[in-house]
Amino acid sequence: MVSMTATILTVDDDIQLQEMLHLFLTNAGFRVLQAYNGEQCLAYLGDKQPDLILLDIQMPDVDGITLCRRIRSLFQLPILFLTGKQQIEDKLNSLQSGGDDYMTKPFDHLELIARVKSHLRWGALLAEAKQPRRKLSFTGLEIDMERLTVIANDKPVILLAKEMHLLLTLAQNQQRVYHPRQLYELIWIDPIGYSSDVIKVHINRLRKKIEADPMRPKFIHTVRGFGYKFDPTE
Repeated sequence: MVSMTATILTVDDDIQLQEMLHLFLTNAGFRVLQAYNGEQCLAYLGDKQPDLILLDIQMPDVDGITLCRRIRSLFQLPILFLTGKQQIEDKLNSLQSGGDDYMTKPFDHLELIARVKSHLRWGALLAEAKQPRRKLSFTGLEIDMERLTVIANDKPVILLAKEMHLLLTLAQNQQRVYHPRQLYELIWIDPIGYSSDVIKVHINRLRKKIEADPMRPKFIHTVRGFGYKFDPTE
């Protein structure tokens, strides 16, 4: 369940947009912190520990893509990009830099709140796993489903929330083939915003982290024309 006392950090140099975001989020019951540049954002992260970041791509001191990479090297919390750009390359760059999701301006405030709640819900599941300890163990890969940690090729790896959700969905349903749209609707809970490129980016990031050779995956396989499956026996 999403806590309505969650704190959202909005990072954008547009004062009018900041005021609008503050109104939408506070009306939805969230606490809101506002940063107008990268330096303020990093200061808030070190001091206030927000639960989620809404991050603009275009800012005067440091762009959102670069800032996201810096944040990811220090913190593991959901990052939702707000972008005025329509090009798919910019959207893919936002995901490849470590972002969990993106919305294109102008956006519907109800969809924004729904996506914020969706990311917070999964973050809460990561933090509050209370089931008896269970592990999924394969040669070269171990997934602790209570602590939500992963060891791949004898080394611990850090997965972002969507990457962990994606891995658990596939690994708990071995040999089942998932179409990219199925994975998107299960994990992003947003059938309207579906993009196969989003799934492809996250699959590639996950392979780089858990596969000994991402170009010849042992665990996550592409089923051409259909989608993806987890099959450690292939």
